[in-house]
Amino acid sequence: MKQAVIVCHRGACRHAPENTFASLEKAIELGADVVELDVRPSKDGVLYVLHDDTLERTTNGTGRLSDFSSAELDRLDAGTWFSPEFAGERIPRLDAFLDACRGRIGTYVEIKEGDPGEVRDMLAARGMLNDAWTFSFDQSIRALARAKVPDLKRMLLFAHVGSVERAVAQDAHILEFDKDTLREDLVNEARAANLITQMFYDGDDRHMFEKAVRFGIEQMNIDHVEVFREVESALLTPAE
Repeated sequence: MKQAVIVCHRGACRHAPENTFASLEKAIELGADVVELDVRPSKDGVLYVLHDDTLERTTNGTGRLSDFSSAELDRLDAGTWFSPEFAGERIPRLDAFLDACRGRIGTYVEIKEGDPGEVRDMLAARGMLNDAWTFSFDQSIRALARAKVPDLKRMLLFAHVGSVERAVAQDAHILEFDKDTLREDLVNEARAANLITQMFYDGDDRHMFEKAVRFGIEQMNIDHVEVFREVESALLTPAE
């Protein structure tokens, strides 16, 4: 067994406001290999890094992000909701966020709304395609990515496809399991089919982390990086 690739879910979202430059910097500080980020466009077509379709939960704005211009969105505070020390954090524009990632950390871009071709071109312009992949819960965006940007690696959820065979048929590069679908035989089948295995888990249950390590999950999309590394280290360190 070897160490898993660490994907920081929305950045280091337990330490800093999610999907901000602060959470990116903390993910890098924690030694993460990849940052997961969510993308959606403004009213004037500028791609922003934000999870929700509305602004209330993680900014001082109200309403749908897509109803606001980039000039309006650039003025919002995206940090104070998490802690006063992050007052003044902004909703990152995707281009600036990728600039901050380049040469420092890989990227997993979840497209909430938007054109996967535009995302692909922004990654390619920065030489970041090899360390990037994409996914969307929107079936039409997944289909468009498969057809339009075959050189941008694509992830699928086992919960969506229901089998390794279907993931392969849909040209997936990465197959993600969760706590309800994680089974050792399925992980082994996925690896045998040359799929990269990943697990999403936003909890901190050590037993769940132990299962992931013992099953040989290659990438962990998680919130609690330190807890996972503690569990992993204990399992991978040879007994004296």
